[in-house]
Amino acid sequence: MAQPTYVPASLKELAKLSDEIWFLAGDTSVDTSWYTKRASLAAIYAAVEVFQTQDRSPGFKDTERFLDERLGDLRTVGTAMSEVGEWIGFTGHSLINVLRSKGVKI
Repeated sequence: MAQPTYVPASLKELAKLSDEIWFLAGDTSVDTSWYTKRASLAAIYAAVEVFQTQDRSPGFKDTERFLDERLGDLRTVGTAMSEVGEWIGFTGHSLINVLRSKGVKI
């Protein structure tokens, strides 16, 4: 599936796989996180699969470690993005309240 002629089919199968994994995990989101979760999982899956092709460790232990690290990275990025979103929301509401206190009709 890595050949250029198979890229569209590969991407379609990867999208189906990530959707199925999230569905089986009980994900019922209907907002934009539906897309980001599936894209993140697909990227991690593809990276781990490529890593595994070069793994010579017994029982693919290095691949398991690589997967754990990528999932840890995802948690870190997810937490950071959540905190940035909260900060933007707080700052936006504060700006609106300051403008209202100055007499601006918002």
